[in-house]
Amino acid sequence: MDKRTGLYSRLGLMMVLEFLVFGSWYPTIGLVLSRNGLGDLIGLVFVFSAVAAVISPMFVGALADRFFPAQKVFGVLHLAGAALLLFLPSAVRSGNDALFLILLFAFTLFFQPTQAMPNNIAFVHLGDRHHVFPYIRALGTASWIVAGLIVGQTGLSASPVIFYLTAGWAVVLGVYSFTLPATPPQQRDVKFKPGDFVGIGAFALFRRRNFLVLMGCMLLISVPIAIYNAYGSTYLSVAGIENVASVMSIGQACELVFILVLPLMLRTMGYRGVLITGLVCWIVRCGLFLAMDGGPHWLAFVVVGMHGACNDFFMITACMYVDRMVSPALKAQAQALVFFMSIGVGQGIGALIAGLIYNDVIGNSAVASLGDWDTLWLVAGAVSVAATAVFVALFRKETAVEETTAGPTDASRDADALAVQP
Repeated sequence: MDKRTGLYSRLGLMMVLEFLVFGSWYPTIGLVLSRNGLGDLIGLVFVFSAVAAVISPMFVGALADRFFPAQKVFGVLHLAGAALLLFLPSAVRSGNDALFLILLFAFTLFFQPTQAMPNNIAFVHLGDRHHVFPYIRALGTASWIVAGLIVGQTGLSASPVIFYLTAGWAVVLGVYSFTLPATPPQQRDVKFKPGDFVGIGAFALFRRRNFLVLMGCMLLISVPIAIYNAYGSTYLSVAGIENVASVMSIGQACELVFILVLPLMLRTMGYRGVLITGLVCWIVRCGLFLAMDGGPHWLAFVVVGMHGACNDFFMITACMYVDRMVSPALKAQAQALVFFMSIGVGQGIGALIAGLIYNDVIGNSAVASLGDWDTLWLVAGAVSVAATAVFVALFRKETAVEETTAGPTDASRDADALAVQP
């Protein structure tokens, strides 16, 4: 095995383990709560998760850029999160709302930064070989499928035991992280400023029109994403779908296909075209959710399968686009900023909206029908249309996107020193 293949394998295994952790608890946590008498907490759980995404990733990104090797920060976060996960099942079984929310919030403070860090670690070591990233990321998608099959086929879709399973994977990844290629701080010799704790250097990117539009649309599209993430598994259960975790893994199977064709689409359509395609897919998906009320049973598998196109053609493409805009010194903070805007602010707002609608219209009612869910999907569809319209109108067709070779810079310098023209 040559050096390059070895690097790809190590980065690929990192993605595999990250998504085994993520895919073991996230897809069906709403179903776990609804089946254990805590359904009214679902919206709050995703709001708290989003708040954690606002608080911690930017701070951790600054640490990884300035003080500590990224792979070691990554490992410590997973090991700390694993310890907290061990206490969650008993909190669910006891029906202790407050304890569960406190533990979940503490766990997500450690977990949320880890979603952006694998991208940053991979981008640093891939250098100018950006075309390889989708294939490495595809391994993570494949492992999400495996996680869903394990949870679904073992009958754990609605069981608090998923937290024990997640803790096991987190320990494995935490230990493995210390064997990853060294990813030293990119701004070790740059004077630290208090603003670096919130990644203030990456905020200069907002002076770029395309970045501003992209982040605005990411905020909007995060609302339907949050609605689906919070209540998708519960909705499928109401629709009569069995082994929900296994069925939801169909979405990741399709994502695996879409991410493999992403490099070709980028070459033929450009970033703007692919991003628009991803937004349009969300409009179609919300329409299909509405059609499920009284529609054929197989529509459930179609809306789940569309996850790949919705996620790959917008969220993953957006991460790749942003990485090509910034200097090496700010890659970690830039990826954390994308995560902050989408998972933090955007999905936090979406989860709050979804929770209010769900608790008002459905709640813990045992007689709720699919028609009662239409309001959620109408809101998601309307926001998707708005995001698409804004993006098409304001996002400029990119010229050749260059790689910047600029070194570390102070946050106070002009944005031109931090990013290249999109």
